[in-house]
Amino acid sequence: MKRLLLSAVLFGVAGLFTAHTGQADDDAAIRQRHDEWVAAWNKHDPHLMASFWVEQGDLIDPFGHEARGPAAIEKFFASEHTGTGVMVGTTYAGTVERIRYIGKNTAVVDVAAEVSGLKGPDGGAQPPLKHHVTWVATKKAGQWMAVAARPCVYVPPPAPAK
Repeated sequence: MKRLLLSAVLFGVAGLFTAHTGQADDDAAIRQRHDEWVAAWNKHDPHLMASFWVEQGDLIDPFGHEARGPAAIEKFFASEHTGTGVMVGTTYAGTVERIRYIGKNTAVVDVAAEVSGLKGPDGGAQPPLKHHVTWVATKKAGQWMAVAARPCVYVPPPAPAK
């Protein structure tokens, strides 16, 4: 009995990490969805940008700002992408580096990204903001949507002790 239970648990856990049917199609759909996200950012349309999240989705940006749910996410993007927001006039580019499936309809997507065209407080050009995005995606009604997005900026490790 114990062996049967252990075998069932091991097969169940292994099933979480194996390729699922249609993975190539889902990979392509996730990459396409990312390209659509890039286009939405570059249009600076907060409503369109927020439409990529599920109702209970959330976002925490590299500066520690949080937004939960499409309405709050739209407000967040409006503050950054309109008026005098820090992302006005920027260009977003990214490359999906890795997709890892957790079950059939959930994936963790890693993206190498860059925002260029940032301006400093004096209006002068800033270097591109290179960052990494971890995106938890779920497939709803055939479309990949964000459950969570965590863009982060890598920092150099501390110097070794002398």
